[in-house]
Amino acid sequence: MLYTLNDGREVDLSRVMDVSAIRDEGLDPSSISSSRIAFHIRVKSGSSILVEKKYHFADWAAKKKELDLERKAFVNALEQYRAEKQ
Repeated sequence: MLYTLNDGREVDLSRVMDVSAIRDEGLDPSSISSSRIAFHIRVKSGSSILVEKKYHFADWAAKKKELDLERKAFVNALEQYRAEKQ
């Protein structure tokens, strides 16, 4: 089953191994004043999919909330898929 992330990328739920916690990834190397907050989706191939939000320090709380909602929606879809599969 495919799940579409907010940025339009599709993830095959049958290949998902783990979803990390949300972490501050530090400064964005492509920007002087932006930082990144993200979580990773680890898939069976051993690679991971980075789901991130870029923010300025004053926007951290809003971006964390957005990312938290996206992660919760993904985890809920994954749990539902796994429950239906059994």
